[in-house]
Amino acid sequence: MSKAAAASLPPPPPEVAHLVEQLQRHHLAPDASLLSNSAHSDLLQAREEVAAERALYLEALALYAEAVAMVEEYHAAGGAGAGKKLNCSPQVYESLEHRLAVAEAAQRLRLPLLSQDGEVHEQEIKKLSTFSRSSFDSTLTSATPSSSSISTSYNNYSSTASAVTVAAAHGSGSSDAVEPVVGGVPDRFLGITSDYLYQVQQEQPAMSVDMVDYQRTLAREIEARLEAKCDALADLFAMDERDSSSISQISSARLPERVKLIIEEIEKEEAHLLEDLASMDRKFAEHYNVLEQILAVLIQFVKDKKLEHQYQFDDLKKTWLIKRCRTMNAKLSYLEHHLLRDTYTKDTVPALHRIRKYLVEATKEASNSYNEAVSRLREYQGVDPHFDVIARQYHEIVKVQTMDVYDRYPAHLLCQIYIHLSCQYNSDNEDKYK
Repeated sequence: MSKAAAASLPPPPPEVAHLVEQLQRHHLAPDASLLSNSAHSDLLQAREEVAAERALYLEALALYAEAVAMVEEYHAAGGAGAGKKLNCSPQVYESLEHRLAVAEAAQRLRLPLLSQDGEVHEQEIKKLSTFSRSSFDSTLTSATPSSSSISTSYNNYSSTASAVTVAAAHGSGSSDAVEPVVGGVPDRFLGITSDYLYQVQQEQPAMSVDMVDYQRTLAREIEARLEAKCDALADLFAMDERDSSSISQISSARLPERVKLIIEEIEKEEAHLLEDLASMDRKFAEHYNVLEQILAVLIQFVKDKKLEHQYQFDDLKKTWLIKRCRTMNAKLSYLEHHLLRDTYTKDTVPALHRIRKYLVEATKEASNSYNEAVSRLREYQGVDPHFDVIARQYHEIVKVQTMDVYDRYPAHLLCQIYIHLSCQYNSDNEDKYK
């Protein structure tokens, strides 16, 4: 509806205008946000709580950053051998590092909200978040905000930093006192809970330092570091103010001088960036070399274990095969003796003798037949290959002579001559083969 149309409408009745005024006065927020008074008060309270939680988070994050920086400086200085260059004793740094690791591990054991089937259930998340909020409210009412109250407020990204930092700073005593009401429900990750982790790690040598001296030294060192950073930040703001005034003065100078100053600043910044890049490259190379060494050790370890297990398996398999071969040999020997026993009995021996006699006679007959066949084959192979031609020619000659003889001599005389020639031919052949 346009403004002109709204202006053309008649004004509401006095009763309606009075009712709207009463609603705005008693039930709506005074800031014209059209919210009820209860909702507006809840919104303001929530904003205050968020601001307080954010302040606690920033404090915890600053403490965590300083603790991590102290551990990194300790390792960069060379560990326990360079304790004279540091403000605290090596035992303090080692205990701090150990407590940081334990607190991070304990916090990670509380973070997962997965059910047994691997799915995230909204009802469980709401219940756990409600429990976390109630635990935060209960711990917030204590005398001083401890590490657990800070970690309770932030169960997401900030939870790790806050729980780790102040748990390491306040020691195991404060963490044990407030551990049951830390935000989140202890999860059974790898069968370990945060309470069990704290209980076990307190028995380690790194956790056996004097808590009073440890807390006093650590608090003094972190306070000094934070004061130095605050002073540096204040100097930086003052420098920015001076730079702004100098820039205003430079702007009135000549252009070549201004360009020269800007180029020098850019070159300094570039040199600083190059140094940072070289430092990062060196760190990356060191980390890469360490990872390569770790990987080589793991590969060698796996190979050794695998070869050892393979050798043991081969040895067992060899022993099993030897025993199996011996067993099979014994079974074959048993079967052989059993077969001989069943074969040569009182009833079968005479029959076997008769069978043997028959086989010997059959072998002799077969041998004689074979010898005769061989002799015949040799006789056949000894005949002249032109024997057929010679026999045919002889037959023709004999035929011609026979016809002549038939014409000249009587039949009985020819028969005697033929018989005589046949006998002579047979005797000649026998002498030849002999």
